[in-house]
Amino acid sequence: MPDLTSNLFFLAQRTEVTYWLTPVWLLAVGIAIGFVLAIAMVAKLAVLQKIPFFNSVTQSPGRWHAFSLVLAAIYFLLYLAFYYWHYGSIALTSNFLLAIVFVIPTCLMIGYAAWILTSKRMAGEIWSVVNEGFLWWLNRVCLAFTVFALLGFLLAPFDGFGVVKFVDNPNEMMNSLGRIPFVGPQTIKKTIPPSDPNHSGDIFEVSFHGAELANITVKTNQKIEISEQKITGESNPASIYNVDARDNETLIIKQNTHIKEQSYDRLFVNNLGAEPAEIEMTVTTAPVIPEVRLIPSAALCVVLAYLMYLVFYAMAPKVAAIALSTFKTEVSQPLFMLVMGIGLAFVVLSIFIPYNTFGEDIKLYKDSGLTLIRVLAIFTAIWAASKSVAEEIEGRTALTVLSKPVGRRQFILGKFTGISLAIMLLFVIVGLWFVIFTAYKPIYDGRESAKKVEDWFQCFNEAMFVMPALLLSFLEVITFVGISVAISTRLSTLPNFLICFAIYVLGHLTPQFLNSNLSTFEPVVAFGNLLAVIFPVLDHYSVETAINTNTFVPLEYTGWILIGTLIYGTIATLLALVFFEDRDLA
Repeated sequence: MPDLTSNLFFLAQRTEVTYWLTPVWLLAVGIAIGFVLAIAMVAKLAVLQKIPFFNSVTQSPGRWHAFSLVLAAIYFLLYLAFYYWHYGSIALTSNFLLAIVFVIPTCLMIGYAAWILTSKRMAGEIWSVVNEGFLWWLNRVCLAFTVFALLGFLLAPFDGFGVVKFVDNPNEMMNSLGRIPFVGPQTIKKTIPPSDPNHSGDIFEVSFHGAELANITVKTNQKIEISEQKITGESNPASIYNVDARDNETLIIKQNTHIKEQSYDRLFVNNLGAEPAEIEMTVTTAPVIPEVRLIPSAALCVVLAYLMYLVFYAMAPKVAAIALSTFKTEVSQPLFMLVMGIGLAFVVLSIFIPYNTFGEDIKLYKDSGLTLIRVLAIFTAIWAASKSVAEEIEGRTALTVLSKPVGRRQFILGKFTGISLAIMLLFVIVGLWFVIFTAYKPIYDGRESAKKVEDWFQCFNEAMFVMPALLLSFLEVITFVGISVAISTRLSTLPNFLICFAIYVLGHLTPQFLNSNLSTFEPVVAFGNLLAVIFPVLDHYSVETAINTNTFVPLEYTGWILIGTLIYGTIATLLALVFFEDRDLA
């Protein structure tokens, strides 16, 4: 026993542990920043509730609508300013139009909800909203990650006190974080005449630091030469970059030995052609540690989670009350804790399973983990819908709820939202746990194969690539929440499970029908198209191939999947309302 304790103690001091925990620390810093901003947002609302101008807007409907539209317009203009600052222009691209589909409704909801949240009736209630239900759990998760982030800062200067160090140089990472607003592409367009043989070069004014340079690309219609110093007969030929007339060519990359870690404000260009050269030069820079981009992304997700919950509470208080009751009931069930425990245990234990895949164990680990989380969540969603809707109808509990000033639509929407929040909590806890141990998997595999991980970037990449897959898996489960709630308005638990299982199988098999060898056989094509129309094509939610090849899932793809989920979820919810509207509760 002393030997085991000693081995574990010295294991904590290995550099591999720091490689594992560095991505976790970056994620923790983002969550901590988002948590602080969310608390500051709630505190600001509490202050505004005491100011007469803000807490009286909702008392006049006309004034409320006018102020809400103005506030929504301000948020929308701020988004356009951010988009222009980030991309340099506002073009009607598919990505921009897709973003607008989500931005405009979001701005309107926030604009209207902001004045309700600052009204007198919300005074003293805002803190109770934050300290119960889903946000109560989210507070604890965020607080745990905040403590982890702070410990990373405290332990680094003392080398982890010889026990464990979460991150090597947190200050360097924070410096890279501070550089994010100031890096990116900068484009310079210039026309220069043919250069004389002894010309030292026309000046292209730029602004970048050599350590942050990602690449320089040039588009030119004449042959040119570029150097970071004046071009003379004594110039080192290796420091001069010759570019032929072509559309695009990457000239200088970060690893180039001629780019020093210093600030550059100019480049020198000679036109070697016989005609004036139309040159378009793009200098792209990135933070020294580009992985710190995770921090603002994680912070934004946390702030949006708090903001959307508060907006929902303000806009639909009766639905929110039913959702809160449903959420508390579901997360207090032994089954919910059992499912969560199974997910947490599997994530850890499956690390040590020998998959015998000749170095591809991590791919099977991610596949099996994502599949288990998705299946457990779907099982929990169907069970919760059956217990919360079907059994309340059969037990006449729903009749008691509807005898209060609560309509049938509010009842169904509240049940759907409450179950969705319980599923979201499951994904937050088990999903973050899965991300943490996915970062550890390369360390374990390296020790087993005697190929040690040389830095923390591999751990970071393996962990971050599973995040989009977790989001898409969550959207798939939300689709089943809507389907299961609709079924539960008419049928009991067993038929609900059977129908949802059939939909799950057919939803994943639809692409197989359409892409099979029988795809030219008309009955098979007709049947496949019928399935694609009636049932959701669940194979679109599976991106295991992308994450196994370390390919980022495009944001545009995620956006279209989100739109599809909203459409199908809306249809399922409308069916639930139709089925429940004439259901005899007595």
